[in-house]
Amino acid sequence: MGAHQYTGILLCKIAYTQPSTAMQDIARQLDESSRRSFLAYAAKSTLGVSLLPAFLQGVLGKGPAAGMAMGKKALCDNVILLYMRGGMSQVDTFDPKTDAEIKGSTNPINTSADGLQFANTLPKLAALGDYISVIRSMTQRTGSHSQATYAMHTGYKERPGMSHPQLGSWAQHFLGKSHAVLPSSVVISGGNPGPGFLPPDHSPLPIGDPRKGIKEMLPKIDNKRLDKRVQLSRQFASTFEHYFPHDEVKAYSDFYDQTVKFFSGEASEPFDISKEPGNMRNLYGNNPFGQGCLLARRLVERGVRYVEVKSRRSWDSMHGGAGQLPGLANELDNTMSALLTDLRDRGMLERTMVVVTTEFGRTSKVKSNGGRDHHPNGFSCALAGGGIKGGQAIGMTDDKGRNPDPAYLPKDLHATVATALGMDVEDRYHPKGAGRPSFVGGRGKPIMDLLA
Repeated sequence: MGAHQYTGILLCKIAYTQPSTAMQDIARQLDESSRRSFLAYAAKSTLGVSLLPAFLQGVLGKGPAAGMAMGKKALCDNVILLYMRGGMSQVDTFDPKTDAEIKGSTNPINTSADGLQFANTLPKLAALGDYISVIRSMTQRTGSHSQATYAMHTGYKERPGMSHPQLGSWAQHFLGKSHAVLPSSVVISGGNPGPGFLPPDHSPLPIGDPRKGIKEMLPKIDNKRLDKRVQLSRQFASTFEHYFPHDEVKAYSDFYDQTVKFFSGEASEPFDISKEPGNMRNLYGNNPFGQGCLLARRLVERGVRYVEVKSRRSWDSMHGGAGQLPGLANELDNTMSALLTDLRDRGMLERTMVVVTTEFGRTSKVKSNGGRDHHPNGFSCALAGGGIKGGQAIGMTDDKGRNPDPAYLPKDLHATVATALGMDVEDRYHPKGAGRPSFVGGRGKPIMDLLA
């Protein structure tokens, strides 16, 4: 336990047990770090939780968010990123081939868009082809899972000692918070990526199990006890408000209020997919990926700007062979088509972009077990909805699935999504301790042919 954290714990205990005069004497002596530790511990102990999300803790000492900043004209308001972990085969999904040695067990089928074909593993998405555009010439500079995953999530090459933000964190920096209480970005089934070199409150909120939502974070005390604790905390918080400068008071007060609201029923409701009708949960698929996408829809519907849903099942077919493909493709086809249809029917698709991508593709050559090796030089991702011209393929690979033309890097995909959200990819940010400026997603070039 650090010294400042210990100080915060001690102050909270004194605040609950000593008269206000003693509290006043202590308040005068606090430095900024001790005040932050005090408030963080006060919120945790008052609410009966063991941790606070980083996006709440980062508010300490920073003042309230100003709301949406003025950026370029936005083509969409929200983004849902579907990440196919392990390397999705482009030949078996969005870039089908006819060569018998390459196509494996799949064949091309027409979509609802003239001239656009998918593999026959995606019949439901093919019926929605008018809404979908495919980039068929994505390229990575590495065939390593971890390095390619980092590049696809940040637009940058992985470097020792440097952690770059993901798009949701960049959007909060350039555009402001998307909601007064809810986080601006959430990652479902994808671990905790953190905010990179941006402040802690720019961190996405990680959700492990979409079926549990934030239940594990919620207070472990009943409402009556919680109300009493909140009242007591507000009493001694007034002492701090008397002795702190005005700007700091507002930051601390807003932080405490935001924390209470986040853990209240109203703020936690968007994370509870049990509120959805049973037929809707079934439509998305009774599996972690399907329920994660349903949660993503609930979150963007209520003001979260950027949500990533990572597939729990791996698309790494190098060892598992062709036997994995039907189940993986069926899960993607059912869930993504349900998401697009649900967003459309709710009138949300025009302002919500859906992106499906992966770290790299798979070789055109099929192995003896039916699987395919790593293939960074030419693979596919698909985009639909807000800001996207549907019904087209951008770029291509040759008949053998090689030689992508033109070659697009992850940073170009980032620049495209950022531009659609209203960010300027030429805006620079100077991380502390770094000699050179950084740009959203690595300063790629937006693929303008994709954007409406």
